[in-house]
Amino acid sequence: MVGGPGESWQEREARRRRVAEDARTLGREPAAWWARLTLAVVTAAWLATIAWMATTLPEQVPTHWSAGGTPDGWSSRAGALAFVVLLPALAFYPMILLSRLVLVWPDGVNAPHKEWWLDRPRRLVRFERLLREDLMVIVAITVLLMVSINLITGYAAHQPGGAVPAWWFPVVLVAFLVALTVVTVRMFVGGRYRPDDDDPELA
Repeated sequence: MVGGPGESWQEREARRRRVAEDARTLGREPAAWWARLTLAVVTAAWLATIAWMATTLPEQVPTHWSAGGTPDGWSSRAGALAFVVLLPALAFYPMILLSRLVLVWPDGVNAPHKEWWLDRPRRLVRFERLLREDLMVIVAITVLLMVSINLITGYAAHQPGGAVPAWWFPVVLVAFLVALTVVTVRMFVGGRYRPDDDDPELA
């Protein structure tokens, strides 16, 4: 499978397509337990906050606040619930499926040690699994942001005038960005995607 030094870009793309075709016949590796558990716990928290909101929200709900914590946007109860359900379901969770692109469009992969991972079918299958796990964690972090929004919305709905503490948004946003940065650095700077020639399945 290894391309020679004189390989043209057309030959390289054709070779990668063959590798991807073979990889699709091998089946997927199951995601690690820690990634599945992380996503499951956060999903349970998200569903719990939705159930809480569905049973406690009044007909008019504050859904946007100024920098000082004063509400400047309101929604109906149904509209607020639709937002907190549909946004993660339609925009966040489907992100996990992006890992399948490496088996369909290998040239679209942009990752450390790309040439090594795209060189053999078994490596590509392993790469898809690693990427899927990282996407599961990224989705979990993003849904956790949604959980915090659900909690503050439910809290504000029962406060006089719908006000919230001014500090909550900066604190939640900074925590979200820090967590996302840690995952991204781990992906591109850490050793997670380092070639492993000691693994007999990948060597």
